[in-house]
Amino acid sequence: MRRAQFQRAARRLAGWLFPRAAVLLGAGLIAFVPTQFADAAALQVSPIRLDLSADRPAAALTLHNDGTTPINAQVRVFGWTQALDEDRLERSDRVVASPPIVQIAPGADQTVRILRVGNTPVSEEETYRLLIDEIPNDQTAQTTGVRVQLRYSVPVFVGAPEGKPPVVDFALEHAAPPASAASGAALMLRAANHATGHAQLSQVRLEWPNGQSTQVSSGLLGYALPHATRRWPIAGAPAGAASATLHAVVNGEAFTTRIAVEPASGAAVSAVPAR
Repeated sequence: MRRAQFQRAARRLAGWLFPRAAVLLGAGLIAFVPTQFADAAALQVSPIRLDLSADRPAAALTLHNDGTTPINAQVRVFGWTQALDEDRLERSDRVVASPPIVQIAPGADQTVRILRVGNTPVSEEETYRLLIDEIPNDQTAQTTGVRVQLRYSVPVFVGAPEGKPPVVDFALEHAAPPASAASGAALMLRAANHATGHAQLSQVRLEWPNGQSTQVSSGLLGYALPHATRRWPIAGAPAGAASATLHAVVNGEAFTTRIAVEPASGAAVSAVPAR
């Protein structure tokens, strides 16, 4: 049972992480291991997100070794912000991991405490990511014949507003180079989050006036952080489309709105929740 739970968590993490080539860390890039290694990975991580608050400043992250040899792992904390098409990570000491480096015996678990430092009130949601690295050792390389550094990325939200739907404006916009050249998509879905808490987007689908439907994401598409705007390429949009009906699940609730196609970086249209 425990092994199956960790494998499901690993697949959900891999589904979000591995289709993306990298995230920004200062001026450098963080590359992730290819998807084919995710199911075979010895290191398993649970849960796949953490929520903290001023009243609940600590949570437990469980690392499990599903392999047959001891593994070493490192947990680091980064502040998480967003630019238009990028996740930006910067080292932070406002949330800490204890212990930050662990060795996990075969079949064993290791608990790492994730703790927000200080007890200052949270007026606006703070967003972080944990980067959990499996550190290859000589024994692992000799046993498997492969030296792969596996990395998980787990979102941490501090002081997320409860019971308040996010204020998100959605729009479609024409993709301008280099975005169109990189993705091959003519349109981008834009989500502008005006709320003080994050918006989690999943099960995103577009219905076009000609009756065609585009499934943008059957699972998690991504996050728009507080006061941030994110865009995603839309492949297979009908030529000349001027509008679409957006169906999505935002923070667990169904949303439907009609959105127009605008020039690149145009103004967004407010979303109307489906009831």
